[in-house]
Order: sequence, then structure tokens, then C-alpha cells
Amino acid sequence: MSLVFHHILQLSREVNYYLNEALKDEDIYMSHWAVIFQLHENGQLTQKQLKDKLNIEAPPLSRTITRLEELGYVEKFTSADKRTNNIKLTAAGESNYPRWQSSIQKAEAILLNQLGEQRKNELDAHIQTLSSVIHNIKGGDQ
Repeated sequence: MSLVFHHILQLSREVNYYLNEALKDEDIYMSHWAVIFQLHENGQLTQKQLKDKLNIEAPPLSRTITRLEELGYVEKFTSADKRTNNIKLTAAGESNYPRWQSSIQKAEAILLNQLGEQRKNELDAHIQTLSSVIHNIKGGDQ
């Protein structure tokens, strides 16, 4: 029996914990940051678009969006056709973004520096390959 996927899951948890530590002085966590990052990069998105981009189930995404609304960092509003909810960063979300981004980038830089450029590139290549294999097994764009 291979423990590769167990190790991947454990690593994912460790990285998430490590990056949450980088945000410990903030009122957001990595789950919040993922949503904030996507909204900053893409402008307003529907909940379905966010769900697809983050590869997350609807209930935890809804809880995250609700929490970010409570904090005043995102706002949700009904689209013009009334069938979807659009989400966008508020002025407070945009103004705090550079600070949050800096915290994450510093933490990432420490890890990547320890890893070294060659290992980072190799790891990235392996991750991209595994993602592609999973995507193909699932049937591409289905």
C-alpha cells in the first residue's frame, strides 16, 4: 500500500496551518484568503464561479462568504437576472488586501527559500502533472 496520498493530505494540512500562522494577527484565515485572493484577481464572481475556482463544496464556501460579509470584506448581491449571487470585495477588503498578501508572501518565501529553486520547480512540476492526471481521469471539463 502506498502512503503517497496520505502524505499529500498531511502536507496540505501542514501548509494550511503554517499559512494560518502567518495570518494569526489578522481576522482572516487561509479559507478566507482564498476567496479574497480570487475576488481581488478576478473582480466580482458568482458563488458557482468561486466554488469552481477553489474546488470547494458549496456549504463551506457559503459559511466563508457569510463570515467575510460579517467582517465587512465582501458583499454579496443578486445578479441582474436574479438567478445567481455575485460577490465582490468591499473597500475594506481591497484596502486590507496588500497587508494580507504581504503576510502570505513572506511566509511562502521562507518555505520556498528553504526548499531551494530546483526543488521548488520539481515540486511544482509534480503537482501540475498530478493535477492534470486527476483532471483527465475525471473526464476533462465535465
